[in-house]
Amino acid sequence: MPEAPVLAQLDLEIRGLRKRYGGFVAVDGVSLKIAKGQFVCLLGPSGCGKTTTLRCIAGLEEPDDGDILIGGREVTGDPPWQRDIAMMFQDFALFPHMTVGKQVGFGLEMLKRPKPEITKRVTEVLRAFEIDRFADRKPASLSGGQRQRVALARAMITEPRLLLLDEPIGALDYALREAVMIELKMLQRRSGISFIWVTHDQNEAFSLGDHVVVMNHARIEQQGTPEEILQRPRSPFVAGFVQGNNVFHGNVARIAGDAALIATPFGEFAVPLRDTVPLLGAIASFSVRAERLRPMPPEPGCNHLTLTCRTIEYFGSIRRYILERGDGEVMKLDQFGAEPACLIPGEVATVGWRAEDGVLHEGAPS
Repeated sequence: MPEAPVLAQLDLEIRGLRKRYGGFVAVDGVSLKIAKGQFVCLLGPSGCGKTTTLRCIAGLEEPDDGDILIGGREVTGDPPWQRDIAMMFQDFALFPHMTVGKQVGFGLEMLKRPKPEITKRVTEVLRAFEIDRFADRKPASLSGGQRQRVALARAMITEPRLLLLDEPIGALDYALREAVMIELKMLQRRSGISFIWVTHDQNEAFSLGDHVVVMNHARIEQQGTPEEILQRPRSPFVAGFVQGNNVFHGNVARIAGDAALIATPFGEFAVPLRDTVPLLGAIASFSVRAERLRPMPPEPGCNHLTLTCRTIEYFGSIRRYILERGDGEVMKLDQFGAEPACLIPGEVATVGWRAEDGVLHEGAPS
């Protein structure tokens, strides 16, 4: 008989996690699987449950229900130091009285490793993080980026299975954050350690994450690759939360072949059907990315409506037009900045998009 296939061990599995504080539900039935060596970002607005989820994984909060497995081992009731994890906070939590070398070796000392091993590993890690020249200095004499490296080196020297990071670069200036993000991504790839990163910053999540978990009201709203979240939002919340989406609400007017016609106050728009066919008259919503919109005259088979250009914003290489609908709500049209401007403030224009560029959501608007 052929041998049964060996299943790859998950670095982390969460099953039906729930956490309450009195009558407030902070985490409500969260389930998640993280394969070995993944960079996972928990993304969502303040109060959505992402930090509480991280703290439960770390053992800093005791869940009311559910199971947490790290490397296939049940750890729900274990203290943090028995979980094969390390954690890094936004303020880095460095010891002010301790030199960089002592900081980095602290975890190995707590594990009671032999002194020669500690010395050897500290030397290797200081060099790997390019902070060996700071070995005898204390945190107060270091820049923000240097303290960041020290905190990371201290966390990773024990080679944990999981590194948990709670908004670790939120206090850094923009230019330094960009540099640190690139460095962290490369570091994670080299180490093979799974990172679980909590953030409310979409640029961080989509730049760093192999897997992005969008949370809302204590639940997981959608999870997948950055491409899936950006291009195929499954719910009105995800579409509205993710930058660059224009969201429409209405009712299913009719089904025409492989498209649904969604009736809105601004007309009917064709949207491709997904896995299920919605009921006629059902409440529905769809979204279209800002970069998919184009100023254009009406053409057969193309969705379009008339809007007023109110202002233009610039985001690096992107020129964003802020357009106003008849009800006062705004829409966004993105254009590559190297192209000639297509609208001017105050201009009334017909804007359109291909039917196939719309994304029908699975959930009704909340």
